[in-house]
Amino acid sequence: MYKKTVAQLRHSVHQSIENYPYNEASSAQATLQASCKNSLNFVQRLDILQTLYVHNGCVNTVNWNASGTHIVSGSDDNHLVITEAKSGRVALKSKTQHKRHIFSARFMPHSNDQAVVSCSGEGLVIHTEFLIPYSSEKCTKTTDYIVGEDSRIVNVFDCHTFGSTFDVLPIPDAPRSFLSCGEDATVRCFDLRQSSSCSKSMCQNHILIMAPCAVTAMDVAPFNHNNVAIGCSDSIIRLYDRRMLANTGSASLSSGSTIPIKAYPIPMEYTRRHYRPTCVKFNMNESELLVSYSMEQIYLFDLKHPGYNDAGLLKSGCYTPKMRREDDPDPQMPRLRFRGDWSDTGPNSQAIAEQGFNRPNVGQARPPLEPGVLSRLSDEIFRMLNSPSRQMRQTSQATESNTDTTLNRNSNSSLPIRAQNTIYGNMINESDVANISVKSEDTKDTKNENKDAIAAGDGEKFPIRNFNYVKMAFSGHRNSRTMVKGACFWGDDFIMSGSDCGHIFVWNRQTGKVVKTLLADNRVVNRVQPHPTLPYLLSSGIDYNVKVWAPIASDPHFDEAETAGLIKSNEIMLVETRDTITVPAQIMIRILASLHQYRRLMHEAGSEARSSQEGLSSNGAESPNSDI
Repeated sequence: MYKKTVAQLRHSVHQSIENYPYNEASSAQATLQASCKNSLNFVQRLDILQTLYVHNGCVNTVNWNASGTHIVSGSDDNHLVITEAKSGRVALKSKTQHKRHIFSARFMPHSNDQAVVSCSGEGLVIHTEFLIPYSSEKCTKTTDYIVGEDSRIVNVFDCHTFGSTFDVLPIPDAPRSFLSCGEDATVRCFDLRQSSSCSKSMCQNHILIMAPCAVTAMDVAPFNHNNVAIGCSDSIIRLYDRRMLANTGSASLSSGSTIPIKAYPIPMEYTRRHYRPTCVKFNMNESELLVSYSMEQIYLFDLKHPGYNDAGLLKSGCYTPKMRREDDPDPQMPRLRFRGDWSDTGPNSQAIAEQGFNRPNVGQARPPLEPGVLSRLSDEIFRMLNSPSRQMRQTSQATESNTDTTLNRNSNSSLPIRAQNTIYGNMINESDVANISVKSEDTKDTKNENKDAIAAGDGEKFPIRNFNYVKMAFSGHRNSRTMVKGACFWGDDFIMSGSDCGHIFVWNRQTGKVVKTLLADNRVVNRVQPHPTLPYLLSSGIDYNVKVWAPIASDPHFDEAETAGLIKSNEIMLVETRDTITVPAQIMIRILASLHQYRRLMHEAGSEARSSQEGLSSNGAESPNSDI
């Protein structure tokens, strides 16, 4: 019999089975498992195996244990749930001290799956060790599997200076250590052998990496665990070697930021806004890095490329949205979207141009606000801020004084009018989409200092025009609405990601072509997580459940025409979303108050104008009589 190579066996289920008796048991098993994931037939036969209704809120994180027998999930209901994968039975449920969305939860290695580390939107990082074994019998009541305070050990770390913590990762070769990254521009390393808790508001003891801006995603290399990749909100991916970092805050803070080994910017010559990475993922041999950007595509970076100097990238200004250039298009006034309005997500979502005010909002996972009311209010604010009378006052006030404009520019706000500052300044500071730039009157005179290439100190020239570190780009999905949006490798040949249209997208890794879509949520798919070895897939999102997928369909299925329509719709809505900001409830109240005040002032001004006109008319009518 002709002996097949390992690479051939990994891409053919039939040949793997045929050669199974002639190979060593362990390698034959691994080859067969790999061939199942690398099979396009299996990918196009993926279907829902079971749905786990284990939460009462949106499920933002879901992960397997190392052996693939149990699932840990975290939700907006602030509970951690451990589920038995085979039966779907809840083995354990724990109410945490998290007060906001649980963004990440993972099993700790070498802990017999009895320890879980998690992080959340208010910045807490919690290590929970359960002291009781998972229940082996089917529970008849919800309270049967809820773990009390006396059955667990909780270590709370509340030392991220401010904002959210987006991800938490165990260190595989250090079972009592884990990393967290957050909005305070740090990656922190916690070692339970040295510290069991921390609540210092300005803690520097656990800082491993100090980045120039918020760290929104990270990953630890699967083999060389010293390699760490982080994604920052300035759209730059930075790679570090933990052996070259001092695990003390003083060393990191003394230089302002920690110097990475190399950095990779988003493949654009300039960025007009920040494209926040929502996921970074090493491949198995650590030669490639998968990066998913909010408002953008997914890219596969070649880590064999030498990368760029981080200081040079920052100095160039090419990835600083605050700097405007002469060739920039005129920015549009952002459209408002109020928190709770999910009408632009899910399989029934449509572009604004295609939908009417009275279009039914089908399949809401959260109680929605009426989209028609929201659209009319947004349009009213837009007309108010762009009315001719308001623009005339803008011009006159800008002529009188440039002081307010200068202050606004320094505070990342370029609206010259105080009323606009009040509205949009609050939205920029408090909404979940920041760094919105609106053009002011004096930006037309801004000099273009970066029109020609800028030379960095080490000979690098910017802007970068040859993005030869990008091996492939994957498009068609939509990543804009949620803070977390996972992407992953599926075997050697496929890439998977969730989308705001409620689908899971599967691409061919070599061609970048979509080969399968799965309807997985009524709104947004946040996470996709492949089984460590078998062709099983977990997905979670805005729906209050976790779905388990497996190649159980009788025949492979892929509708190219339907997928083409879905991709086109996503592309249109992604462009619309880039000019949209989400407004929290308290900001909506302020907007309504500002509208009320604006209308009152306009009414008073109109009344005064009418009074003066009436006075002039009466004087004009009385003057002839007085002459007589």
